[in-house]
Amino acid sequence: GLVDNWPEQLRPHRKKFTLGMTVFMCLLGLPMITRGGIYVFQLMDFYAASGLSLLWCVFFQTIAICWVFGAKKFYLCIEEMIGYRVSMYWYVCWVFLAPAFMVFIFVFYFVRYSPITMGAYHYPAWGEVLGFAISLSSMLWVPGYAIYYLLSTKGSWSEVLRQGVTPVIKPRMEAVMAEEKARLTYQDVRDVELNIEEDLCDESFVSYDSKKCLGE
Repeated sequence: GLVDNWPEQLRPHRKKFTLGMTVFMCLLGLPMITRGGIYVFQLMDFYAASGLSLLWCVFFQTIAICWVFGAKKFYLCIEEMIGYRVSMYWYVCWVFLAPAFMVFIFVFYFVRYSPITMGAYHYPAWGEVLGFAISLSSMLWVPGYAIYYLLSTKGSWSEVLRQGVTPVIKPRMEAVMAEEKARLTYQDVRDVELNIEEDLCDESFVSYDSKKCLGE
């Protein structure tokens, strides 16, 4: 992801950057293999890997894709990628069920929250504070960038909000050309896989008919 964001600076040094990140991640993991490392591991696992921070990020990703970019557009993108339309069940899940369940789980997490423990060991108060700090280190970027965008973008609040929720992703030229070529090849693109199968059947019929005429 970092290489994709700064390709001119990092792509020429991709191997060195990958090696550096590997060493950095290894150093971060060293405390977890010490004598008391299991307590550090439990703290990271409870508040970061499987905690509310991951749920928080996934919730806003779902909202951004299905409600900002548009679930119908995403549905059509899936169709173009796999060649056929998926069940409307997935559309309902993306738009309604998944966000509702994530909100429920998020609220339920705080309602039934209990301090972290490791067997009979109860973490001290500063351990819980450290755990929440770990969670907030990834959670605060979502509202933080939203506030930064509202304050740094020129225009009225309504204009800035409308501009902020308007997708600005532009398709690559080769993708546009490939899509146009597919549209010219298959006039009915509602089901690409079905069109391909029909073409194969037509070709097989023509080949069989030609062999029959030649007496083969």
